[in-house]
Amino acid sequence: VTRPRPVRVGPEGATGNGSHLDRAKMAARQFYRKLCKKLPEVMEMYKLDELISKGTLQANLKDLFYQNARFSDPNMVRVMVHKSNEELQLILRMHKQRHHVITKYVVMHDPFKTKQPPSGFLAQFYASN
Repeated sequence: VTRPRPVRVGPEGATGNGSHLDRAKMAARQFYRKLCKKLPEVMEMYKLDELISKGTLQANLKDLFYQNARFSDPNMVRVMVHKSNEELQLILRMHKQRHHVITKYVVMHDPFKTKQPPSGFLAQFYASN
């Protein structure tokens, strides 16, 4: 004799274990917690404590998570969590050099987004040719 399983009601009234988006967001939160637990190890491995505090680095990573909060497709969220986990594994295995970690997570510099205008000399050179 099998008994029916109890039905759980989620926060939005969804039955079962919640919607796909809820599960994807929960996976993202779990990954963020895992990331925060690994921060001291990463900071020690890459000697980041001389450049940034743990709290500031954690705030930078939180900003990266909030920048991607607009995605509502569960598959996209799962893919981003998977790629982020791969990135974390590469960092923990020291497959990234120190300046890569500093550029991406400490200074938060994206060379493709910030194009600086050429210096005075280069501007004159480009104008003459």
